[in-house]
Amino acid sequence: MAELEEAKEVVDSKNSDYKSVDALSMVQMTVDKSRFIAVIQHVESVNDVKTLLGSLKKSNKDAKHIAYAYRLGADYSVAKHNDDGEPAGSAGLPIFAAIENSKLSNTAIAVVRYFGGKELGKSKLTRTYAAVANSAVKYAKIFIMKFCNIYDMKVSYADFAQLGKLLTEKGYSILDQNINDTMPLIKVAIPTDIADKEIEEIRARIRGANFITNIGSGYYRFKSYSK
Repeated sequence: MAELEEAKEVVDSKNSDYKSVDALSMVQMTVDKSRFIAVIQHVESVNDVKTLLGSLKKSNKDAKHIAYAYRLGADYSVAKHNDDGEPAGSAGLPIFAAIENSKLSNTAIAVVRYFGGKELGKSKLTRTYAAVANSAVKYAKIFIMKFCNIYDMKVSYADFAQLGKLLTEKGYSILDQNINDTMPLIKVAIPTDIADKEIEEIRARIRGANFITNIGSGYYRFKSYSK
């Protein structure tokens, strides 16, 4: 298997939302007796990608090629692809295009190819890698990562359940709850672009929600959906 290529910067979109895949899924396709198995997986680092590739290489020792691509970061700052011995541009690049066109990040796609004895030609090979990679994206479960403000919310015991219900109904990421303190606390992540408006609504609806403190920010898994 070829070594990982040098990273290239793609775009700069600081603090914007991005999409990624949930866990691992797999699809396969046979073309002229060659079998193509596409594996798509959520990854957080280059080491995660190396682990995925190592696992695939170990479990597919008879495969002729394992081409791959991945993109990392909310700003898409790390993006790599590799043909693993296929004609230049026929494998890694169309795999990467499936990630890029779907606006995915923290996502890797690897395509294992078992050679069927017949050369496909670069054009058909490129279309096949594109098709199987896009199929992997199509059948993967996608989630959205949103840049959020993080709040500590202290309320009375009487209002604790109501606040928790309200935050859950809105789909916010509840990071922690503590009901053993003098005043119960809920730590929650609210998307930055709507945070001010939402905090005003919470204060209006929860009479005791006066102790709301912004303690930081970061990306959090905010919503899952199937295409």
